[in-house]
Amino acid sequence: MSSEEQIQEAQQEERRRFRFWRWIFSLMMYTLAASILLVAAAAGLGYVLYDHVTYEGSKGPVSVVSVPKGSTGRDIGRLLVDEGLIEYEGFFRLAQQLDKTGKTIQHGRYELNQGLSATGLLQQLQGGPSRPLEVDRVKVTIPEGLAIAQIAESQSDSAAFVRAASNTELIRRLGVEADSLEGYLMPNTYFFDETPSADALVARQVGQFELVYAGLVSEIPGSDAYDKNAIVTIASLVEEEARIDEERALIAAVMYNRLEKEMPLQMDSTLQYALGKYGQRMLHVDKEVDSPYNTYRYKGLPPGPISSPGAASLRAAMAPAKVDYLYFVSNADGKSHTFSSNLADHERAVAKYRREITQQRRAQ
Repeated sequence: MSSEEQIQEAQQEERRRFRFWRWIFSLMMYTLAASILLVAAAAGLGYVLYDHVTYEGSKGPVSVVSVPKGSTGRDIGRLLVDEGLIEYEGFFRLAQQLDKTGKTIQHGRYELNQGLSATGLLQQLQGGPSRPLEVDRVKVTIPEGLAIAQIAESQSDSAAFVRAASNTELIRRLGVEADSLEGYLMPNTYFFDETPSADALVARQVGQFELVYAGLVSEIPGSDAYDKNAIVTIASLVEEEARIDEERALIAAVMYNRLEKEMPLQMDSTLQYALGKYGQRMLHVDKEVDSPYNTYRYKGLPPGPISSPGAASLRAAMAPAKVDYLYFVSNADGKSHTFSSNLADHERAVAKYRREITQQRRAQ
């Protein structure tokens, strides 16, 4: 190799080393920049979370929360979420971790202001209950999935309850855009100092419904654009059809899929509502009734809700499962369902159900 070639080779080697070390330097700089960005993002997220948990807020309307004896921080956080006072129970537990006062929370009834942060609510709770739970003289429990007529049966004056739930002036005053409070009477256990009037009871139920609904809207992206009456109607159907929580979003998905394909919903629960045969087995002749709630004869949603759905069914109506199911049929256990995407699979599931039910009856 000539001296000139040796010089060229040495220059090429030098350029290769330069490019290598430049690449190493660039990689180090990119890594450093990424690390700085990650640290900054984490710090920013931490600040946003801290600010959300601790901001002073402003006192709004009062919600009554009953804290049972032995409640943990997680339990109380869930109570606050159920009342629509905070978005996530983790916010309350974080507020407790940041708190250095050492104060405890007693069981009892609390009058807590909406609009406060988790820290503000913690401070109100640490101040002690407005009264012990034992002072409550009247407890009214409304289970999930009852229609107005069914709730009325449990009241001392059933006629007054039905009148209150259909009182157009009261409905307007409560801010409900419907002809009836069907579906808007939130299931829960309510405490009163004295036996409530029908108007007072439905007003408390509607107030609780609005808190729960607003909490779900803030939790589920895009749900603020939904038609509220349609959501409550679908949720009421889910409440009547579902027996286990894991299937609520699947049942909601079946309804949305059938509506999109302009298939009738074919729900026995809507027939039961139309005929007042709650929980009864529907016959073929029942499916011929001329009612807008007969989802065997008429496509689309029924005119309105058929019962009072709980928070889990409302959540399912706002966030249905992403599946292509069009059918479901009960399993022989009476709780779960088999879901199908086509009629052939559905018919096989129905045949299986009938065989198993027949075997159960023979065994009995």
